[in-house]
Amino acid sequence: MKSVDPGVLPQSACFAFSPSSGQRELCFYPTWCGHYFCTADYFKKRQSYHYLLILYIREGELHVEAGGQSFDARKGDVVLLDCTQPHYYHARDGLEFCYLHFEGSNAHELVRHIREQRGSLIQDESCASIGMQLFDLVQFHRKKGEESFFQTSLRIYKLIERLAVPPTKFTAKEDPVEAAIHYIKEHIGEPISLSSLAEAAHLSPYYFAHRFKKQTGFSPLDYVIHTRINRAKELLLQTSLSVNEIAYEVGYHNGRSLVNLFTQRVGASPSNFRKSKQLQY
Repeated sequence: MKSVDPGVLPQSACFAFSPSSGQRELCFYPTWCGHYFCTADYFKKRQSYHYLLILYIREGELHVEAGGQSFDARKGDVVLLDCTQPHYYHARDGLEFCYLHFEGSNAHELVRHIREQRGSLIQDESCASIGMQLFDLVQFHRKKGEESFFQTSLRIYKLIERLAVPPTKFTAKEDPVEAAIHYIKEHIGEPISLSSLAEAAHLSPYYFAHRFKKQTGFSPLDYVIHTRINRAKELLLQTSLSVNEIAYEVGYHNGRSLVNLFTQRVGASPSNFRKSKQLQY
């Protein structure tokens, strides 16, 4: 199905679902899912929409205003909204995202609890896994896959699990891409190469890079930078470490490298980012 929303490009796809009465009574169930490529004309502004929304940014930037908050979600971020509340979001050119609208018994209460704990904008190591699951969901329906409503519901429960309990430990049963993400997190202050990530995933570098990009929307080394920037944000806000000290902690030999990348990715220098956030509290 093609979206009729403004600013959605032709290569995009979306899928609507009509849950049975059993699904409505017993399970979480999807109402819409999709994979959108957008221009700056794309936007949504609603006073209320009955469903919940999980959205993962694969490329670009989305400005969001909801629940008294205003923020910009960028590549690798997850947005979680209860759309029964007034909300507005609009794209910047080059936006690509996967999304799921869903509903179910106690779903709103559970999402309210998660948002109280983590907020509407989520930026940590759980995001890539959530992005993979949303992408897989859309690809399943692109290929006209069929599954029981319990299987469909299980997909949503797994997403909620990732949101409610971010992964902290790696097990051998994890996907190779998740193994690489775990490796990045554990070695963030050390040199990380494509070959070391491929080795952690037990794949050839070429196949690993292709699979990682397909599942997360990032190249492996771009994801390393993304993770380092997010870790730098945490250290800027939670410690009194200098920018040079933080650069060392996140794997850069000098503060200039971190300052250049941080400013490019975040839109503010590390020092200005720290000052602006401190003024909010």
